[in-house]
Amino acid sequence: MKPSIARILRKYGQTVKVNGTETRAFIQPAREKEKAAPFEVSSLGAVDDRKWMYLGETELKLGDRVEFRGRGYTVRSCESVHIGDEIVYWWASLTAEREAAE
Repeated sequence: MKPSIARILRKYGQTVKVNGTETRAFIQPAREKEKAAPFEVSSLGAVDDRKWMYLGETELKLGDRVEFRGRGYTVRSCESVHIGDEIVYWWASLTAEREAAE
């Protein structure tokens, strides 16, 4: 099963960096039914508060940094997904790093 996942990631996945190392994964916004808008308004303006989902072969830990399309994300939760005793991929929930105020 793991070779099949690797083939899918090579063919259809996106190029990302996990802690500075390039790999392939799927990154997309996590769907949240209860939210009307994908942002929160604060005294400093609107802030994107969407969660992002990661699926990939590279092992992640809480607090790891993922870079995708020029933006940084922090791992807020993660776990390995198994078939039998084998880890076939890693799932993670990411939050976008806040831009530094200029």
